[in-house]
Amino acid sequence: MTDIKVIAHTHWDKEWYFTDNRSMVFSLIDFDEIIDYLSNHDDISTFLLDGQTSIIEDYLRYRPENKDQLKELISKGKIITGPWYTQSDTLVISGESLIRNLQIGMKQATDLGGYQSIGYLPDSFGMSEQMPLLYNQMGLKYAFFRRGIADHLIKDREFNWISPSGESVKAFNLYHYGIMAYPSNEDDGSYIEELVDKLKKFGNRKPYILFNGEDQKPIRKNIAKIIQNSDYDIEIDSLENSLDEVFANANDLADYTGEFTFGQYSRTHKSIFSTRADLKIKHNRLERYLSDFIEPLSAISYKLGLRYEKELIEECFKLMLLNSAHDSIGMCNSDKTNNFIENRYDKVNDISSNLADSIMRRIGDGINLRPFSFQVYNTLPYTREEYIKCNILTPFENFSIERDGKPIDFELMKIEEDKTNLSKSIKEIGVNNELSSDLNAYKKIYSAEILIKDELTPMGYQTYEIKESFEKFEMKVTNNNNFIENEFYKISVGEDGQIIVKGDSNISKIYLENNGDEGDSYDYSSPNKDLFISKGKVSDIKVRKNKFCQNISYKITRRVPSNLENRISKILDEKLVSHISLTLYKSKKYIELNYKTKNNVIEHRDRVVIDSKVESRNSIADQQFGTIVREVDYSKYKNWTKDGWDEKPRGIEPMISFACLDSKQSVCGVCDGVREYELLDNHKLAFTIFRSVPYLGKANLNDRPGRASGVHEIQMGHALLNKEIETTLYICDIENDYFKMHDFSKKVLNKAISYQAGEIYDNTDHFVISKNYNCPSNYSLLEVDGAIFSSLKQATNDNDLILRLYNPYRDKDINFKTNIDKLDFVKADETSKDQANNFIRPCGIKTIKIKNQ
Repeated sequence: MTDIKVIAHTHWDKEWYFTDNRSMVFSLIDFDEIIDYLSNHDDISTFLLDGQTSIIEDYLRYRPENKDQLKELISKGKIITGPWYTQSDTLVISGESLIRNLQIGMKQATDLGGYQSIGYLPDSFGMSEQMPLLYNQMGLKYAFFRRGIADHLIKDREFNWISPSGESVKAFNLYHYGIMAYPSNEDDGSYIEELVDKLKKFGNRKPYILFNGEDQKPIRKNIAKIIQNSDYDIEIDSLENSLDEVFANANDLADYTGEFTFGQYSRTHKSIFSTRADLKIKHNRLERYLSDFIEPLSAISYKLGLRYEKELIEECFKLMLLNSAHDSIGMCNSDKTNNFIENRYDKVNDISSNLADSIMRRIGDGINLRPFSFQVYNTLPYTREEYIKCNILTPFENFSIERDGKPIDFELMKIEEDKTNLSKSIKEIGVNNELSSDLNAYKKIYSAEILIKDELTPMGYQTYEIKESFEKFEMKVTNNNNFIENEFYKISVGEDGQIIVKGDSNISKIYLENNGDEGDSYDYSSPNKDLFISKGKVSDIKVRKNKFCQNISYKITRRVPSNLENRISKILDEKLVSHISLTLYKSKKYIELNYKTKNNVIEHRDRVVIDSKVESRNSIADQQFGTIVREVDYSKYKNWTKDGWDEKPRGIEPMISFACLDSKQSVCGVCDGVREYELLDNHKLAFTIFRSVPYLGKANLNDRPGRASGVHEIQMGHALLNKEIETTLYICDIENDYFKMHDFSKKVLNKAISYQAGEIYDNTDHFVISKNYNCPSNYSLLEVDGAIFSSLKQATNDNDLILRLYNPYRDKDINFKTNIDKLDFVKADETSKDQANNFIRPCGIKTIKIKNQ
């Protein structure tokens, strides 16, 4: 057995405190050199080009003439890449995004000659518990990571990492990907001796793996000569070969199930989830929009005969995956870099929203019903009764709504005359080759906002018709009381802004909490003398009530310090103004809380706190394809500084969409904004809305001593000055049932969407498109019962559809039902066969290939 394996490599951050363009330009120089040297020398037998294909994609865009040479090197194993497209975060990126990252990376690497069978994430800030599931489903042999491990989790550095579903992968914990970054040209072997001593103390076993290279470093051409001075049996090798040898000699591996989020040996930045909340919110909403709406909508349209725009959707995912890389999604970057990141979000939003518009327009135009009809789309595979907000044009000031000839109850929220579309569309009659038009029959039209309550067909749409009515609408606004209520809750707002909840509920009150932050773009850090502010002055209260819902909105003004220095001195020299809207829907057991604040102070954090009547020693949250239960007693780590930890252990935790108390009758919060929460005092859930700090990096924090992470710079973009942060929380009482928690989150975050097509939109403002096909007035593609929906999309390598479901329970299997006839069961790689049954293991997934008929 070899004593030491040396991995020649570079870790290439695509962006950080530098932009992706700067990174790309300098990569051309270094990658040229790597390719040239490896093509003409054999002393470095193999070189790891960071395990992400996006950097190669960039390189070949500007060096297409080197593609064949690069392919030859990759095919021979002299250059190693993949399996990732980008080096992703794993804690606040959805499971679907992680799967697409691997699918795209593995496909690109395969086209270039192959990929390493390693879940290679040497610098991501912690590891999700579900990575063994993903690696197993994608056919990878090993997990390889650095950050997040701690001795109280597992002391071994090579172990069996097992997901709650029982899927296992051999895991290797890296001491540092730059451990051998700076050997002296004249090293006599003592440098390597020191490194081996470090690895022995760290807990690694033979062969010891030393990484030569680091962030944005070129190939070290004399590394083969340097290592000859060592007395060890040492060789340069690939990481996969090295791990093969490590695990071939490891017959006593310990088992571990769980995540890695502790900063004992390296920083995990366990509050980076709320840095640049404005950008995090864009990411989280777009990520859901792509996988929960755009792809299912595209699948529906494909089954109706339209083209599935696979290339457009992949472009959107690739842009999102660029923003999912650990530094990019962390937003621990320069302001200039974050501007480029925001531009990607804006491009994804523009492409995806216009794609949705075009699909629903073509479906609506293909439905042969009376003019001004409209559709409501439900892209979840369940029948559900919902309230749907619809913005429609109508030729009638007073009208009724029908579906399949039956009247539909609705509430008119707003109506006004539309003075543009009718005249423009009449002017353009004939442009779309129509011989006649119904538009000539109308003298004016109206723009209306309505609220419909109806039962929705699963994974499909249904059509509504507008008919003239002779009953006049009456819109009521009630201002004579300061409370709202439904069958479950009665809510009032105190003069100090605290929200009082009454009824058959374990929620006692909800309030805003503002406190200081001495941290930087990587970490929240608690100040020496903090000042918590949870009260303010309420004004502009408005109460609106109708037969479907009741709403109370108001403005709360809090006197706060303008900066950390004033907070320490308790100088309240600024006003922080927030606009709050609370809505209760008839027969719905949840509170919808909308928060808007334009930030005007620095070095602080704002949270929404749900105070409950129940005690809990653990928190519950969703993670990729499942649920995680976390302890909240961090007092056991009070000696963390004495024990030499890199950062303070604390209960600020990641989630994908919700967090709950772990009690028999639970309280749950679903957040459409930042994916960060904390359980306080064993009975309060605090959801971070935003943090404001003017530092990219900062040294010697209370919660993270030592050097500055990144670079010590003031970057005012992180302060979010004059930025409006808007977030919606859905708060409810709920049983301690993981399925019900996930189901609730899926439904409130994926509301049904209405769309109106027709010739009224055939004008230059909306584009004029041909109408040469027919669609049914109502359509349902499929239905699922007994599992949580994850995605419905077209397969990566053919035109079949892929449906993915998961089991949210941690302790029991589920058995789901579906009305699909012709199907195959595959793994997430979409090619490997899976067990042909309707069972899903705990926190497991089932991927179903729906064959074209």
